[in-house]
Amino acid sequence: MPPERSTATADAALVYHRLAQITRALRTRGGQGGLTAGAAATLWTIVKHSPIRLSALAQRESVTPPTMSRIVASLEEQGLVERTVDPDDARARLFSATEVGVELIGNARSARASLVADALERLSEADRTTVGKGLALLADAFGLDEACIYDIPAGDAPAEKTATPEKTAAAP
Repeated sequence: MPPERSTATADAALVYHRLAQITRALRTRGGQGGLTAGAAATLWTIVKHSPIRLSALAQRESVTPPTMSRIVASLEEQGLVERTVDPDDARARLFSATEVGVELIGNARSARASLVADALERLSEADRTTVGKGLALLADAFGLDEACIYDIPAGDAPAEKTATPEKTAAAP
C-alpha cells in the first residue's frame, strides 16, 4: 500500500531540500568558470550532445527557445560555443562547444566529481551502495536514461537505451 499523501509530500520536500543543498555545494565549491547555473548546464548539454539544434537544446534543458537563444548567445560571446549551418536544413543552426568550452566543463566536472568522491569516501561501503541505489531509483522515477545519468558516451550505453549501430561502430 502506498504511503499517505502527506508523508510522501513531506518526504519529497526533504529530498528536494537535500538535493538543492548538495547541488549548491557542488556548484559553489566545484567551480563553473563564472557561468550561471543555467549557462553551465546548457554548456554541459552542448558538450554531451553536439552538434545540437536550439530547439532540441531548449527541450533537454526544459526552457523556452527564446530563453535558450539568450543563453546560447551569451556562451557564444564568451567563445564557449559555436554555431554552424545544419547540413539537413540550411535554415537551422547547430551548436557545438569550442575547445575552451569543452575544457571548462571537463575541469568543472573533474572538480565536482572529486568533491563527490571525497564525500563518498567518508561513507561506509554499505552506505555508498545505498546512495547509489537510491539515486538510481530516483533517476528511474524521473525517466532519466542511464547514458545521461552516468555520463556514458552514447556508443558505450546499453544498446536498448541509446546506442545505434553507427554510434557503436564509431566508439573508440
